[in-house]
Amino acid sequence: MVYHAKTSSDFVGLRTSFGGRKQVVYDAENGRRVILEICDSSIPDAEIDEALKEGIVNGNVLRGVIAALHSRNIQINFAN
Repeated sequence: MVYHAKTSSDFVGLRTSFGGRKQVVYDAENGRRVILEICDSSIPDAEIDEALKEGIVNGNVLRGVIAALHSRNIQINFAN
C-alpha cells in the first residue's frame, strides 16, 4: 500500500520491518523521511490503508496521516 500526493511529491506507504513490526513511511517533497511504528501489530492492514488514503489528500500529508491514524485509535511511535 503506497500513495503519492497529487499536489506534491509526498509519499506514504506501509511496510513490515525486519522484526515484523508494521511501519508507515512518509517521504516529504524536500527529502525528509519520517517512520511511524504501529504499536499494535494486530491492527489489520486494511484499517491502516484507509488512514493512509485519508491522510494523503491533506495539504499537510504527515499531519493528515497522523490524525487519520489517531481517529481510528491506532497508536504510533516515531521511529526516527
